[in-house]
Amino acid sequence: MNFNISFLYYIGILLVFNACKATKYVPEGQFLLSKNKIHIDDKNKTDNEVKDYIIQRPNSTFLGIPFSLHFYNRGNIAYEQFHDNFFENNPKTINTFNKIFSEKQTVRIGESYKNLNRWFLMGGQAPVILNEIKAAQTTEKLRTYYFNNGYFNAEVDYDIHLKIKKADINYNIVKNTPFRLDSIRTIIDSQTLDSIYQNTKSNSFLKSGDIYKDMNFRNEADRLTRTFRNAGIYHFSQNQIGFYDIDNVATNHKTDVILKITNRLIENEGIIETKPLNIQKITKIGIFTDYSYDRINESFKDTTVYNGFHFYSHDKLKYHPKALLNAIFIEPGDIYKDSTRSLTRKHLKLLKNFKMVKIKYSEINDKELAATIILTPMKKYSISMNTEVIHSNIKQLGFAGGFSFINRNSFRNAEIFKLTFKGSIFDVAKNVGDTNDKSFSSWELSADASIEVPRIVFPFGSSSIIDKKMAPKTLFSIGSSFQKNIGLDKQKFTTFIEYSWTPNKRTKHIIEPINGQYVKNLNKDQYFYIYSSEYSDLTTIQEEYFPDYALTEDNALQFVDDNIDQEFQATDPDAYQEVKNIEKRNEIITTDYVIPAITYSFTYSSQTDFKDENYVFFRAKIANVGSLMSALTKNEIDGVKTFADTPIAQYTKTDFEFIKYWGLPKSNVLVFRTFAGIAVPYGNSDDIPFTSSYFIGGSSDIRAYKTYELGPGSNNSGLEFNVGSLKLIANLEYRFGITKSIKGALFIDAGNIWDITDSELSQSDEKFTGLASLKNSAIGTGFGIRYDFSFFIFRMDLGFKTYEPNIEGDRWFKNYDLDSSVINIGINYPF
Repeated sequence: MNFNISFLYYIGILLVFNACKATKYVPEGQFLLSKNKIHIDDKNKTDNEVKDYIIQRPNSTFLGIPFSLHFYNRGNIAYEQFHDNFFENNPKTINTFNKIFSEKQTVRIGESYKNLNRWFLMGGQAPVILNEIKAAQTTEKLRTYYFNNGYFNAEVDYDIHLKIKKADINYNIVKNTPFRLDSIRTIIDSQTLDSIYQNTKSNSFLKSGDIYKDMNFRNEADRLTRTFRNAGIYHFSQNQIGFYDIDNVATNHKTDVILKITNRLIENEGIIETKPLNIQKITKIGIFTDYSYDRINESFKDTTVYNGFHFYSHDKLKYHPKALLNAIFIEPGDIYKDSTRSLTRKHLKLLKNFKMVKIKYSEINDKELAATIILTPMKKYSISMNTEVIHSNIKQLGFAGGFSFINRNSFRNAEIFKLTFKGSIFDVAKNVGDTNDKSFSSWELSADASIEVPRIVFPFGSSSIIDKKMAPKTLFSIGSSFQKNIGLDKQKFTTFIEYSWTPNKRTKHIIEPINGQYVKNLNKDQYFYIYSSEYSDLTTIQEEYFPDYALTEDNALQFVDDNIDQEFQATDPDAYQEVKNIEKRNEIITTDYVIPAITYSFTYSSQTDFKDENYVFFRAKIANVGSLMSALTKNEIDGVKTFADTPIAQYTKTDFEFIKYWGLPKSNVLVFRTFAGIAVPYGNSDDIPFTSSYFIGGSSDIRAYKTYELGPGSNNSGLEFNVGSLKLIANLEYRFGITKSIKGALFIDAGNIWDITDSELSQSDEKFTGLASLKNSAIGTGFGIRYDFSFFIFRMDLGFKTYEPNIEGDRWFKNYDLDSSVINIGINYPF
């Protein structure tokens, strides 16, 4: 057991930071705010919602240590003065530097000193100095908070406890008896609005007997505004709603509420008048398809009326009216609704054909409205270039660049044709296949052509089986890629048809009735160079039984054909089987495949926006590969169905992924993720193609192991690439702040891959036989650092092997040390 070294390493880091004096930059006579305590009704409580109202908070901490403050204290706040004084008071030292380097380089060294201090000061957090004015302001905010939540008589004060250059603040809160809603009456001037209100009042946020909450009144005002404006009341605004007769001094701690909704106020020749509100219908809709401010005074040369919609264009109308109407939900004869206005704006933008979408209404009379939809098209043709940092479990770190050509509205139905060329260079997780073993020696080139259609399109025409509110799309794509120095090097040809739609904000469906891949291995003759462990095992047998045979990586298969026969089997059955397994693995990995799939995937996310840190994500994908093509083709080679003399893969594959995020105080986050995947070959295939098999390890997986290093099961094969047909994994990660730009993480990863096929190569310790096999799950623990560059996050994780299923004896903490740890570098969060 070697975990003591790592343990001492952690302790050393904590001691180094803690050794920094927290009050280093606290001015004389002032105090560092070290703690805020909240006492509610004489009890010390942690109420995160209440804590949000505290104006001044101590420096952020982790494990009780203010890392961000210590980081700041590492800098010199007087670095400018120190720099200038050093150059002024040490001329001999400066002259020596000038002679060794140069005057410019000496100046740069000085600038480096200043930049280093700026980095500490800007990246860290300055000491929070006690400010009694802010403490007093906090008591007022807390008093207001409790008042708004029905505690009209709440008492709030604070007291300060001083230490040596540090201070704690205690906020003392006595809530007292809350006030509740008694009777709720309404005064609604408009009979039309009163009728709508009565039909929907069961949805009201205000209920007699509930504790008074200001937020419920706000929610009720929002609900009424939304209800009226989606019921044809175009001129309704929230300032027509008022709540009156709130009694905050009643001795029975109850208050009546009067909800008043007034008529519309208008100005007529300087006189304010009231005007009843009516339900208004949209009787005229105009769509301006090529609006431009530069041509605002020009007449429209092309006008068309289609299904009651009027289309206008300065030039010849470039869009089929029906195509645009697929994204428009405002209909002639319908009542006015905010919802259809928003839906139309959203779907027109989703077409990615218009850089500006405006929808305006004008009143024809008290009963009728005219809608005007103004569209400013993007450029029909565009070329863009892009560069990016790339990362995956296999592509450890790399850089990519490319350019895309886009043709919008290709066939006048708002389609988008895209042609993309991309190249990348990267460092693979393990430099297998690269005899030079150089960093960033792997590369990939790809070309793709696609066309996106904003509706469901079948080979023989369009379909409206999916409601247009769900934003249905069809994507046709064809492409090819070429990889170098990744395994045997591969060339892929892909083509697919994808149908997607989003029933609501949280869910998305994707069906691919055609997803075809042709995978060609380009360097099959390099197999024994790349899979050196296989060659090593073969060499051991050759040296023992065939010492005169001149075995090389190039003639290894010929050696098997010439010598490994039934006679040798009788001599050493185990060695015979080992060689046959090597031969079979070579066949599986080097075989080219046609992989025709039909897939369905479902995605669910409850995240409301990018700031939401309390949400659930779920993804499921099911793929059936090869069944249809195997049934249709009659071509066979040795009993295996083929297409263009290439075997057709046949299997079913299912993936499930679940992620739960918990937002914690001080912007910390706890994340749990689990993944389960299974692939079952049948019919035309005895094994899963190597490219479709599961592997484990890497920077987004079990981070204590390198990619392909672990599994299957408890087997310790020593192979360069270990794959399986079943994968189970779970991750738990705690993310916390250290400085403004630097975040930390603690994580636990667990899981493995297993084999569930009937492959003759599988050994018993590779098989998944039931829940008992879960004892062969690996466990890795560790910590990581994330640096936020604003446009991406650089991530580095250090994983330690905590439980190793592929070693004999005690599996816990056997190699829990820095020498056996794995450093993972990645871009953005792992999940």
